[in-house]
Amino acid sequence: MKKIKIIILCNLLILFTMAFCAEANKPSPRTSLTTPGTSQSQPPSPSLPQVLPTPANAYSYNPLGKSDPFKPFIDVQITTAIKEKTVKVVSIFPLQKAEVENFKLVGIIGDDRHRVAMVEDSTKKFYPLFIGTRIGLHNGKVTDILADRVTVDELDGEKVKRIILKLHKNI
Repeated sequence: MKKIKIIILCNLLILFTMAFCAEANKPSPRTSLTTPGTSQSQPPSPSLPQVLPTPANAYSYNPLGKSDPFKPFIDVQITTAIKEKTVKVVSIFPLQKAEVENFKLVGIIGDDRHRVAMVEDSTKKFYPLFIGTRIGLHNGKVTDILADRVTVDELDGEKVKRIILKLHKNI
């Protein structure tokens, strides 16, 4: 039984080897062949790109006069004011379009672990403040929210400027 399996495997191996060698010896369509009886070979034809005819109903895109699909909807206005080698960027966020002092602290809610403060701008719009929120023109950051005040730290050159917004209680 083992001899039969070995003979079958050897025959299959020989068959695959012969098939592989026969494929390797086939001339490729790009090589030039000599015709029997002549000693000259045909010069290879230059390979030109084939131009396929396009059907009459083929789709063609013309972007002329159309909007760019990759252009953002919101234009960020960047003004470059060269003042002490700094570039001034106008933010698109409403909390960073006015000075910190222009905001009025109107309420604080929460417990000792998590507090949220509410500020009002000059147009009577309200915004929530959390620890880490950026506010003001000088990229101030809310560092602490207490029961009656909010502390904002702004970087003023090398020094940190601390601004405190106090909650005014209505009597």
